[in-house]
Amino acid sequence: MPFVASTSKHPTAVLGAVSGFFLGNGESLVLLNRLNVVSLFSETAQGFEHLRDFTLFASLKYVEALPLFDSKGSGRHVAFLFSVKQEVSIVAFERNVDGTIEMVTLFHGDVDTCFYQERPNEASLCCSGSYQTSRNDVLPLVTFSIHRGSVFLFDVAAAIAVYGGKCRNASLVLEKLFSPDYAQHVLRKQKKQTLFVQGHLNASELDVRSMAFGPYDSDKNAVALYVLYADSSSKTHVSEYSIYIGMNEEQHRGQKKNICPWLPNTLDVFSRGDVFRRKTVFLANVETNACLLQVNSEGLFVLGPQLMTFVSWKIAANQSNMSKNVTTLAFPSFSAYVEPVCSASLPNREILIFFWDGTYVKTAVQEESEGLNPNKVPVVNLAMSSLRTIPDSLAILSGGHCVIGSRMTDTLWLKWCTGESGVLLENCGPVFDLTIAVDGPRMGVIASTGVGMGGGVSLQRSAVNFRHDAAIDKLLNVTRLFAAGDIFIISFPGYSRVYQFQTTPNMTTIKELSETSFDKSKETLSLVYLSERNTFVQVTSVGVNVVKGGKGVYIICKNEFGIQHASANAKLRLLVFSSSRFVSVVDLNTRNTRASLEVENEVSCLLISSSQGFVIGEWNSGAVCLYEVQDGEILLKGRIFCSATSCSMCILSHPYTPRLVVGLLNGYIADISLEAILMGGGARETLIRMQPVELFNLESHNAVLCLGEVPLIIILCDTGFQLTGIDFNDVAVCAIIECSHISSKYIFFSQSENSLAFGNIVDLKKLNSCFVGLKATVTRVKYIAWWNFFVISVRRNEKDQVFLLMGHELANSWVPQNELVSIELLENERCVFFETVVLGGSNESPDGNEADKDKAILLGTTFAFPDEQLPRSSRFIWYSVEQGKLLSERPQLRQIGSKDVEGALQCCCIVPNYVGRIALGINGCIALYSWNAADSVFVAEETICIGTIVTRVLPIFQGDASYMVAFDARHSCFFIQVDTIQGSLEIVARDSEPRGVMDGAVFQLGNIYDICFGDDYYNFFCLSRGATTLPSASNAISATVSSGKLKTRAQYHLGDMVTAMQLGSFAPCSVTNSAVPIPTTLIPGICGPQVVFGTSHGAFGTITPVSNETYLFLKALEVAVSSVVPALGGFEHVTYREVLRAGQERGYSRNASFENVNVVSSEVFNKRRKRYLSRCVCSGDLIESFLTFPHSIQQRILREADSRIKSCYSSLKSTLEEFFEHTDLDNSFVEKSDDYLDECKTTDEVNALFSESGLPNLPLTRETVNEFLQNMQRIH
Repeated sequence: MPFVASTSKHPTAVLGAVSGFFLGNGESLVLLNRLNVVSLFSETAQGFEHLRDFTLFASLKYVEALPLFDSKGSGRHVAFLFSVKQEVSIVAFERNVDGTIEMVTLFHGDVDTCFYQERPNEASLCCSGSYQTSRNDVLPLVTFSIHRGSVFLFDVAAAIAVYGGKCRNASLVLEKLFSPDYAQHVLRKQKKQTLFVQGHLNASELDVRSMAFGPYDSDKNAVALYVLYADSSSKTHVSEYSIYIGMNEEQHRGQKKNICPWLPNTLDVFSRGDVFRRKTVFLANVETNACLLQVNSEGLFVLGPQLMTFVSWKIAANQSNMSKNVTTLAFPSFSAYVEPVCSASLPNREILIFFWDGTYVKTAVQEESEGLNPNKVPVVNLAMSSLRTIPDSLAILSGGHCVIGSRMTDTLWLKWCTGESGVLLENCGPVFDLTIAVDGPRMGVIASTGVGMGGGVSLQRSAVNFRHDAAIDKLLNVTRLFAAGDIFIISFPGYSRVYQFQTTPNMTTIKELSETSFDKSKETLSLVYLSERNTFVQVTSVGVNVVKGGKGVYIICKNEFGIQHASANAKLRLLVFSSSRFVSVVDLNTRNTRASLEVENEVSCLLISSSQGFVIGEWNSGAVCLYEVQDGEILLKGRIFCSATSCSMCILSHPYTPRLVVGLLNGYIADISLEAILMGGGARETLIRMQPVELFNLESHNAVLCLGEVPLIIILCDTGFQLTGIDFNDVAVCAIIECSHISSKYIFFSQSENSLAFGNIVDLKKLNSCFVGLKATVTRVKYIAWWNFFVISVRRNEKDQVFLLMGHELANSWVPQNELVSIELLENERCVFFETVVLGGSNESPDGNEADKDKAILLGTTFAFPDEQLPRSSRFIWYSVEQGKLLSERPQLRQIGSKDVEGALQCCCIVPNYVGRIALGINGCIALYSWNAADSVFVAEETICIGTIVTRVLPIFQGDASYMVAFDARHSCFFIQVDTIQGSLEIVARDSEPRGVMDGAVFQLGNIYDICFGDDYYNFFCLSRGATTLPSASNAISATVSSGKLKTRAQYHLGDMVTAMQLGSFAPCSVTNSAVPIPTTLIPGICGPQVVFGTSHGAFGTITPVSNETYLFLKALEVAVSSVVPALGGFEHVTYREVLRAGQERGYSRNASFENVNVVSSEVFNKRRKRYLSRCVCSGDLIESFLTFPHSIQQRILREADSRIKSCYSSLKSTLEEFFEHTDLDNSFVEKSDDYLDECKTTDEVNALFSESGLPNLPLTRETVNEFLQNMQRIH
């Protein structure tokens, strides 16, 4: 089954922060590494200003700022980027004339001397420094680690020179970024054959913790590298390496040979000893737990949890007396053990040190002492404070600010002089768990996110956040709402009720007016307030009532036909109303009728468009007409015809021309600009729902609310419109509160709840997050649909706590919550899963249908101790739910019983179609337990060993058979059959590849099961298994099912580690719902429910299954788009989407010349590389970027996509599914002439297949493709 992978929310974790003058104009910038996004911020007096985000086709691991300045100080910083796929890029940033900032690639390539791919988290050491050439130029270099015990040295200037020699316009680019003399004589002359030099560190350096370059030596082409390490006896030392770059032949000959080359301490690290040489043990026996090195102009700092060791460069020159002159300073005492994680040098001989709990210490080097030991340089602690963060990186800017990057919490800025701080980039933190709350056709994705004080529960959904201020309950049959001034009117069939806002200094109250000048005996159709005259104009079903000074007078009466529709605008001083086929325009200043009009058909709706114009919808004809009042006459300016009668209209502002959105009786909306109506253009229609579309204008947000059982919000954008929802059910009518002294701005009436809600929309985006902070890490969250509440586990120091959170409390997080009642676990007891179960139930469906008294919640726990790698004992507890007697009371969990388990309990599920059974994941085994009703306890039955650590078990419901899918942290996934007659377990299929899986989901399409999951190498896989029916009891001999392999149907590199995955959707309506047909009508070929996932870096995404025909169309479009999208930093999309595995060929191992040795080697290389190619998954983000290109580029993309689709069909000799499985669609499209293609597979045949699937026909046009992609954006 093919898929479309889309990013719903980009990563917010910051893996690194560096600062520099990246634009070369003295403007101090900070660059943030957000995994696959690079963000630039500019320092201002008040804080920071966001400049631009650059989305890369890479997952970045290291980022460094490298200075490239000439002797006059002219130049700029460039950025060193290193990805988890071991690619290196050097990029610069340039501001264009129009103010936009572009990224310029100066170098890109693999680490040639590293032959194989390592695990992404194998090593994490990187630092940069500078050296002085023989021409007195100061050039940067970088050293980094890919695997343990080895480092790589990278010469930046030489890399720019070599890469520039391959580019035609390299000289022009360099001279534009740097001075011509510097570019020509420095960056173009540093030629070097080997850019990367690799070697193994000294054998005694077992645990390398930090590296730092010293200041460049007085010797030319030399620099010192300091390495902090622990040896085999756990003692910590600092060694010094000398790096020699660009030595000439005379220096080579003058190099002395080692006297004792067999000694470990004198072994050269690199094969070329003249490049990298271990000089000495610089400092011996520093603090045992020291973990960080910091270098500044004064000397070297060795930082540990308790002590700081400082060596001045002046003292370091004399190695014999250095041990006596080392300065040691104790940090202020901490309440717990905390390590320093990042540091940076400040002006005035100071350094800033951050610890992992957010505490920071500012330390200064004082003037040389004149005491007993004048060579000892004193160091003192100047200040100590704390921030609410878990820091990972630190960047100092010249304007007095610093940026503290964090993977786990918000990235902050700090004024290190005053201590003032703020949030630079909000970070939800890693996603630990996901659960799906289903509410009719709508879904809510609830995620446990954040660490420590930033932890809590997030409601992620495509619905705006509504701040609920007040409510009026028990209202029935409300037809309209109107608010003007301090009055609002609720209209009912045949009558109205009038209310008034009464404001005091402390609060605003709502009072119903029993005696008023407003006409309450009639239904109200419109209400406006003229502030200059302190006058209200009320339009009722019989006329126009003017209320002033406590008196109401009808200035216009329509007793014969009555008034059916009215639109009034206080700012434009205009009122338009209709009575049958007659339309009247009233000037609110003079209260006189300016003009009248009789139309051919009765009016279905009307709307004021300007001070002189209005729009009318007509019955029967489906016409929407634009009129204008001129000299007492009404003139027709434009007309369009829709597919059905219009029943509501809204006008929204747009940068170019206002746009008219019309709701139709057949469930469609029509979208057209007012300018297009004047020119006789046609409207674009989109199916929204199966009922008439009633629209309401959210004026202050430039959006439209589509009323109904499932309310939707239409957000206008440059490429069309986006859809999102609102956290209300069945919104029937709305009103806008224009009174400035009232905080609430909207009134919504929910027909199903019979409630009138006052509040404001606080966030209007496509995907919103409603966060409930619990100030602790939430490890597990589960939605219990039976009782509409959430069960969450919160991590504490001594033990976990379990809480209940009601559904409305999560949706309305701004409402003060009642104190949460917790379930206290035992000491060192940690929660690992929640599961719903019917005790003794038939397990025929995941929801169960037994009585409420049999429904229970299973809570699984383990006893974790610091000295144990895996828990040795666990238990699971089952609870019943006691509902409160009052609606305001929170349900309570009452413990029924518990069962002790040996081993590390991890997960649980019910066993499908097996009465009273549950399956537990214990260590690497699956164990069956059955419910004993007599003793009210679970009893162990069968156990099967499948892997190392079972992370999740999912039930498969198929007829009368019983299957489960188990995921393992090392051995991927298993398809398990349960024999319900004999009670045995058997592995019928498994994944042959060792993959680490944390979570997954299962699709069922007919008799095929598609198992989706993400592994620990940032990849996504889909494995397929055909269903096998369980044999009957009479044929028990053939009950054994032959074990087999799960076939890999799809693979794709996501670029982030999936930590949680569920069947669900962020869209306003799920793609499989039957009430609102948006998803299936917008995107043809959706084959099943969507999958949502969360990652370790705070990102959320959606995976949508599509048909083979839809995938062919989208894949051809993706390949065509990737050919024109600039490869920022040199990172290419095709390479990025190849799956990542340890042991892949890298560097020289991927050299194409190896394949030309003989035919056999070529076949071996091709077969090996084919295993890693992306298959049956396309990037929704890249495809949707088509909408942002200018028309000329779009036409070029479409021509190429046409050619690729035809080329694919010309090569098709089997089914599309088989063709996708064996073909590299990114690279192997065969280019053929159109004449030949027409002979092989005609365009008519392609169009016949596409038309049957609802896809755009060939040749592709901008309009059809734009509409298709705009619709695709609305389902995730």
